[in-house]
Amino acid sequence: MGVEPISEFLGARIELAPERLLQAGVPEKILAHLDTYGVLVFPELKASDEQMVALSQRLGEMEAAKVTADKSEASRLGIYRISKEDKDAAQSEYVLGNDYWHMDGTSFSVPGKATLLKCENPPSVGGETEFANLYAAYEALDEGVKSKISDLTVIHSMAAAMRKVNLSTSSNDLSRWNAVFPPTRQPLVWHQPDGRVSMIIGNTSETIAGMDSATARALLDELEAWCTQPAFTYRHRWKTGDLVIFNNPGLLHRSLPYPEDSGRVLHRATVKGSISTGVKDFS
Repeated sequence: MGVEPISEFLGARIELAPERLLQAGVPEKILAHLDTYGVLVFPELKASDEQMVALSQRLGEMEAAKVTADKSEASRLGIYRISKEDKDAAQSEYVLGNDYWHMDGTSFSVPGKATLLKCENPPSVGGETEFANLYAAYEALDEGVKSKISDLTVIHSMAAAMRKVNLSTSSNDLSRWNAVFPPTRQPLVWHQPDGRVSMIIGNTSETIAGMDSATARALLDELEAWCTQPAFTYRHRWKTGDLVIFNNPGLLHRSLPYPEDSGRVLHRATVKGSISTGVKDFS
């Protein structure tokens, strides 16, 4: 496989025919490159949904698309069809929440390992996906900041993310969101077995335990701004058939805003993780 790095800190392009995705040794190489580069871009690969699912299952155990399940053929394969055309309230909120920096799986003690995104139809305007390298961002932090945040615990919730989308929330909204993703505690600093360190932040972060809300919000916003500065980020502009795989434990990501009628449709599959966040009081 020819691998072309995209920037100093993040991303690589890989030219590959779709029929080679499942050849002996290829999924293992993809996993290795994913750990090295964080984001892998297979330009205009045009893999089928079946090939995407098969690759996900070779990369690890594929996560069932329960919360995002609909009646589409893709959903029956375990794929989440991402589109603002979906008028279901829960699905619409979920998609809108993607416009803010976030990490997938902050409601779990073991977040997903990798996410696969395939472009079925590119947006006519906007809708790019951005990624930010948390490993590089943490490493570049001032030592004083590292010491300050080393033992902090962040409370995450779906409500925190949804308030960015809908500022006027009802008690029914809160009940619905908490049923899907109740408030959970995660360490701010995530030490991983390979020695790398990332942070668990983003739009689901509500506050910091033991800290007043204004101070906590200011610190979380400051860290997010640091991690998402241009040096640590990559912006992907979608073309039909693109496949992008990203290493979830070390990244934030978001979609840039796009109108409902832009035509943007992505298919997503998620590979279950194996690295615990080390949280001691998850609930």
